[in-house]
Amino acid sequence: MKKLVWVFMALLSGCGSIDRQPIPLLSSHGAAAPDCRDLLVDYEAYAYMDAKAREGFRREVRQQWALTRNSCEQLRLALVYSQGDSTQRARALKLVEELLESGNLARYLRAQGLALLLRDALNRERKQLLHSVQLQHLLYKQQARNQAQARALEDLQTQLRQLKQIEQNINEKEQSLIPPATNPLAPGAAPHPGGG
Repeated sequence: MKKLVWVFMALLSGCGSIDRQPIPLLSSHGAAAPDCRDLLVDYEAYAYMDAKAREGFRREVRQQWALTRNSCEQLRLALVYSQGDSTQRARALKLVEELLESGNLARYLRAQGLALLLRDALNRERKQLLHSVQLQHLLYKQQARNQAQARALEDLQTQLRQLKQIEQNINEKEQSLIPPATNPLAPGAAPHPGGG
């Protein structure tokens, strides 16, 4: 999200001071067409609001768009949502994609450029997030495999200890069955014949 703020801040600084009045552009019919007003100004102001002010501003922009269904208000709402949590950024991406597909911004050159920039930034972020989720999923799978292997190794070591204990028990039983006179390891046994 901070990257988006810096991208739009850079765009703001590159534009110099933003005139809050519509910028006349030539439409396809040759007549002057206004551009969307205050988009970046509102975007910047929203970035510095506290949580309560943001909520009120977001509600106001959402209501404005619901009432007018104006393309500029839709882009304004997308810009506001782009500074929210992942759910709001997903809404922002949906709004801006719908807006660009509709072609309703074609007469607002600066707004259309801003919408394209916003869409690309949100798409990049979504792809990075998806990649991060996939990597996290692989990490969890690898951790589960490692834990399973560690448990299997522990089971094998337990079985090996049990086998050694069984072997030791068998050896002790065999030693106890050999009579002491013939058992060279038993205490008090006769010396081995042929021994020196």
